[in-house]
Amino acid sequence: METLGITLFRVVAGMGVLLIIMLITGRRQVSEFSSFDFLTSITIGAVAGALIVDHRLELVSSLIALLALGGMQLFFGWLSIKVRPVNHKLNFKPLVLVEDGQIIKKNLRKVRMPVETLLQLLREKDAFDITIVELAILEPYGRLSVLKKAEHLPLTPSQVNFSVTPNSVLVPVILEGKLQENALAEMGLSTQQIEEFRRQHQDTIHNVFIAFMDQNKRLHIVNEDARGQSVFLH
Repeated sequence: METLGITLFRVVAGMGVLLIIMLITGRRQVSEFSSFDFLTSITIGAVAGALIVDHRLELVSSLIALLALGGMQLFFGWLSIKVRPVNHKLNFKPLVLVEDGQIIKKNLRKVRMPVETLLQLLREKDAFDITIVELAILEPYGRLSVLKKAEHLPLTPSQVNFSVTPNSVLVPVILEGKLQENALAEMGLSTQQIEEFRRQHQDTIHNVFIAFMDQNKRLHIVNEDARGQSVFLH
């Protein structure tokens, strides 16, 4: 039991430090990590794993190592923003793989990418015919950006002088039967209006799975039985 307690304590301590590091270093997807971020994250994971399973390691020293790695990652992230040459050294540069429908073989060999993989990435961008591609650029984080030739791009309303209604942002104001007062306040409703709405619909709100409000104060409701409806809020 003593060993189990020590292990649980190490798990809580290690995960607590990892959570602090994650909150400090910011929210980013793994695909957006620089090379240094990726290596640091792997090292942090290895140290955290060893901290949990190897009781011979000193807890305090391991936690300090985790914090030091997190601080190093934060410092180099700040440095890459402030000093552009550092950013260029820590990250890959964008690389053109296709230009005017032609594959640039030299650049393809640089990134060690098979032609089949390139064609697959193009298909994911709805470019099944490589001749319609004006530019295909491999971004530093591994994503492929594709620009089709002008004659193969869809028409936009501005190109045909057609006026359109601006998009309306839908804000969730009821979630699983619970009124989201902060969201209603952000939509411009006063405290009195929110309370009046609550009193009028107190018997039905709990049946609402989710409800959105648009900029015209129109509610779009989805009940528990998944049947949608729309109402105006006066």
